[in-house]
Amino acid sequence: MNFKFVFYCFLSILIITGGGYYFFSSRQESVAAIFFLGATVAALFFGFRWFNSSGDINTTSGPWPPSVNYCPDFMTLANISDEQVCIDTVGVATAGGISSSDGTKIADQYLFKLYLTSSGADRTSLLCQQAKEKKVTWEGVWDGTTCLSSQEPPKPPRMSESVAATPSTSTTMTTSTGSGSRRGSM
Repeated sequence: MNFKFVFYCFLSILIITGGGYYFFSSRQESVAAIFFLGATVAALFFGFRWFNSSGDINTTSGPWPPSVNYCPDFMTLANISDEQVCIDTVGVATAGGISSSDGTKIADQYLFKLYLTSSGADRTSLLCQQAKEKKVTWEGVWDGTTCLSSQEPPKPPRMSESVAATPSTSTTMTTSTGSGSRRGSM
């Protein structure tokens, strides 16, 4: 059994009984009952969250980030000239990196290539290098100073011909918000 668990139990009992006694001795019986129930629920909640069944500190946690987006943070997935690329529609890279675009500009300074023909560590290395050059971050891939993962970012699904349009008429896009994605059409 862990000393921290014993200390947590002792401190929880002390706070629950001490607070209940304070309110009860002040003739606030209903407040004492509410405090007693609320503090007990809070102590149980955090106790189960912080400690496992043997009393040891629970150190298990999920992977971070929980999912890696198709594009760098806050950039938009677009189908331009039959190639899936990411574009900056909101002006994320203000320090001279990738230039902002509405999806109609197809020069390299406006596009973040996804290297869909490469795979594995080669693709990850190419994406990290490009993120560094374009001065954008990508949660789980590039944090602005270091390549974070040897795991390859997911490749976006091919956009169907009925959904994707040519750049001269409209561009189908998916925006990467840093914690999820949303799909829309411009």
